Amino acid sequence: MMKTITQITKIKLALIVLVTLAVSCSKEKAEHTVGTNQAGIKLALTEAQFSGTDITTAKASTKAGATQPLALTQEVQAGPFTVTAELTENIAGGTGLKASNSKKAASKLLSLRGAVTYRVVAYETDGTYIDQAVGDAADSTQVFFGDKLIAGNKYTFVIYSLGSTTTPPPAAPATNLYSAGAVNFDFTGFEENGSDLMYAIEKDVTILGNNTPTPLTAPLQHMFTRVTLLVDNSDATGTFGTANYLKGGYLSEVPVQADWVSPFADATFDLGTGEVLAVVNESNVPPISNLNATARTFIVNQNRSNSFAIALSIPSGQIKIGHDVNAQAVNFNFSNAGLGLKPGYSYTMKLRFNSDRYVNASNVTRSATAADARYAVIAGHRWDRYNLGVTDVNPTTNNPDANPSVQALYGNYYQWGRQLPVANAYSGDGAIAGWNNTPAPDGSWNSGTATVPVKAPLDPCGTGDRVPSPAEYTRLGNYTRHTSIGNWTTFTGNTTVGLSDFTAAHIMTSRKSSDIKLSFPAAGHRNPTTGAQLIRQSSAIYWLNMEVGGNNNARQGRGFQSSWDTSTYLKYAGYPVRCIQDK
Repeated sequence: MMKTITQITKIKLALIVLVTLAVSCSKEKAEHTVGTNQAGIKLALTEAQFSGTDITTAKASTKAGATQPLALTQEVQAGPFTVTAELTENIAGGTGLKASNSKKAASKLLSLRGAVTYRVVAYETDGTYIDQAVGDAADSTQVFFGDKLIAGNKYTFVIYSLGSTTTPPPAAPATNLYSAGAVNFDFTGFEENGSDLMYAIEKDVTILGNNTPTPLTAPLQHMFTRVTLLVDNSDATGTFGTANYLKGGYLSEVPVQADWVSPFADATFDLGTGEVLAVVNESNVPPISNLNATARTFIVNQNRSNSFAIALSIPSGQIKIGHDVNAQAVNFNFSNAGLGLKPGYSYTMKLRFNSDRYVNASNVTRSATAADARYAVIAGHRWDRYNLGVTDVNPTTNNPDANPSVQALYGNYYQWGRQLPVANAYSGDGAIAGWNNTPAPDGSWNSGTATVPVKAPLDPCGTGDRVPSPAEYTRLGNYTRHTSIGNWTTFTGNTTVGLSDFTAAHIMTSRKSSDIKLSFPAAGHRNPTTGAQLIRQSSAIYWLNMEVGGNNNARQGRGFQSSWDTSTYLKYAGYPVRCIQDK
């Protein structure tokens, strides 16, 4: 009997030990399992290119049904200005990453503009909300939801950003993704930083566990449309009169403010589908201030329309080049018959301001050969096409740009500071009796300053014109290309070489408009002592309105076969004069 009791006692003890061991093992296993679920997720964020790739369905091969990139040009006349807007679709290339629907991580971080903030939201696969967090794209070590996710289970994650480096995107609602997962975006501006909605959704992601964060690698897609706006001040290209010719543009000399006419909106965005559910148009859209050659990027098309029209207006008085100001507003609207700007695409709009033209005495634009097209406007300054003293100033009968030049374009010679000519192209090349060797007083042609010239009573130019200043001649030289025509001889100082003909001229052609030019005959000068003709055909030297001061010299503008500069010489030498509009 005692043996039986002893055996039973041993069995009970053994069972107690086994149960204790089993409980201990279960506890250790449970503790280990909890540890493996602490890894959470880790984002290897990248930014897709603006390419229009649909984020919810895979696209066919890019070769199938490929179309040419959008390229539209509009030209508006506003007073003296021709304002051109060129809208082009940007081609995906070496900046950013190509949009992809694969899970393969791309190689470039989201943060192209700094430490871009983003929000990541976790859901059950049926859309049940779990949690959300804010991240910084510059910190790739961040781990999220380490205590909320179970190893081996599948989840859905939504990531979105507004491209801001300072303000996180608004919070997602703590509701089911597929029934009430919408976010309202209240934009305060439309610059790229803060309005560029980028979005990605990763479905059925299996959590790895084992203390290894599960990577999310889908690139963020741009949901709206990006437009880069700038003023193009490049020179003209191609050959005028052919299809490859492109007129150049100037920068405005005063700040330009432009207004968006396109609708801008606050959007309600569906986190489950990537679609805009509703929009509320903004009534007070911030204007674009100080529009210039520095590219500014804007986010438009917040309703994600495939036929969005971009519209821009520049009020009157905003564009100034020299003495030219746009007298009327400039309006552009790129609707393209419904084939407008598309969501997820990037475009560039270049504006070109140009007022180069031929005009008559009333500043009315004329063709180069019109009978009254006496003047050429380059960089907003109106220059006479003829030397002072030319008797026939009709381009129809006496072409100012004749090639080779002719004697009828040489005009008069003047001593600096004196109103009356001392010789002309038909005076002969010999000495002139009674030549005046006394220099005119300083200020004889300019009673103002070098920067603000004022026409003096002895200025020989006609009403509305005056002798140009050195700054005005330099401005003309900087905005033109320099070539020559006719028979030139080498400039060797005060010699009598190059007196055989009248064919040579220095040509200044606008860099911005290859059809607008000024021809300066190489008239040389009359000797300061005797008045004899010197160095015709080796220099196109013209008086300017400023004296040197303190001596008998005055300023000159000089043109040679392919170069130009300014210099000084004795006031009582005889040189030709080319007048500029008196403003």
